[in-house]
Amino acid sequence: MPTVTEIKHEALRHFKVREFDKALPLYKELWENHRDACNEWEGWRYAVCLKQSKAYKEALEVCREVYTLNKNFENIKGTYAWCIYYTEIAIEKINNEANLFKAGEGIIKLSKQDNKAVKRENDFPCIYTLSLFKILDYLNDKANYNPESILYWTEKLNPEFLETTPFKFTDPTGKQREIAPQKEQWYSLRSKALYENDKFEECISLSETALKSLAKFHYDNDTWFKRNIALSKEGLGNHEIAIEELKELLKKKNEWFIQKEISEIYKRQNKIDDALSFAIDAALNFGDAEKKMNLYKLLAKLLQSKGKIDDAKTHIELIYQIRSSRQWRIDSELLDLIKQYKIDTTKLSDERELLRKLKRIWEGLKFGSQELLNGTIRTIISEGRAGFIDTDTRKSYFFSAKAFKEKKELMKQGQRVSFYLEDSFDKKKNQPTKIAVSVKPIRQ
Repeated sequence: MPTVTEIKHEALRHFKVREFDKALPLYKELWENHRDACNEWEGWRYAVCLKQSKAYKEALEVCREVYTLNKNFENIKGTYAWCIYYTEIAIEKINNEANLFKAGEGIIKLSKQDNKAVKRENDFPCIYTLSLFKILDYLNDKANYNPESILYWTEKLNPEFLETTPFKFTDPTGKQREIAPQKEQWYSLRSKALYENDKFEECISLSETALKSLAKFHYDNDTWFKRNIALSKEGLGNHEIAIEELKELLKKKNEWFIQKEISEIYKRQNKIDDALSFAIDAALNFGDAEKKMNLYKLLAKLLQSKGKIDDAKTHIELIYQIRSSRQWRIDSELLDLIKQYKIDTTKLSDERELLRKLKRIWEGLKFGSQELLNGTIRTIISEGRAGFIDTDTRKSYFFSAKAFKEKKELMKQGQRVSFYLEDSFDKKKNQPTKIAVSVKPIRQ
């Protein structure tokens, strides 16, 4: 029967050549049956062997014991941190948020953030950065979103030590994709959280730094940074500057949520006509109805203030139908509005019909005083994403596929259409222009 010393030598021999499966039973024998002959080194090697075999919970317990023996023993710290990560952070579903945060604090105590400019041995990922980004991913999920916590955890990271190269991969359709690098993600998360925590001056400063320092932007992050700057200026009381910057942003990125935010600023200034105009533009702009419910609520309030009670009521009916059809919670504010407008929820039209009705209302409010024009689609460009319409008076107007209000197979050369005109901005010519909107086929 081998002695304890012989078992140690044999275990160490396997460990040094990374034969962890052979070393594991030997260290198990030493740690469980000859503890008095073991020190932190045997404990650490036992934990490493367990981790390599993916017995993360057992490895974690051994790490705790070794760490208690000697908190200054550097070797155990990295193994301990990885075991915490595998058991509490890199799991399929987080059931206990408090445990997640406790795990994050533990990893911060045991490790430090690596400078990515310094190549790591074996090119292993930084457990510190990896863990904190997992926590931030959790907090950025819609169900768990918490801007205050995002501020806390992003503050634990030094952006200068984060990856700047995007991760590239091929999706199942064969298309090349990119994921924003860590540094861009950090700026994006923190910029938004600063704004939502009313830290307006910090948000402006950080967002401006992001725009200057990042070489490339993903997910329209440059738009979001500029948007956060403008809204932060509004938060500081610079209403007119905020509106002008948001309008400038609209020229480059015609997004409904920017139009909504301009509308909200105008409403806070009691400029109802301006607020209604931008809210209608947002409603008619491309975007899923279920994401626009706060916009519809805003429109209802604006229309009510203009005395258009029936139109306001239809918006509340649509909000109810969207939430009800998806089995989402009907909150107390919506219940109060249903009561206020005397809505019988058992006799409502379906969501599609309500939306069609509202589109007629929005177009009537937007184009009511404008002449309906007729013309013919001259050409389709950009692989079906846009085209040009020649009017009967020989004028030509650009239109986007988003502005075409019928089945896309009808958007073809030679198709007779009706349309309205809307102010826009020609980026190539850098000047204001008119484009065709609400483009509809004329039935022959």
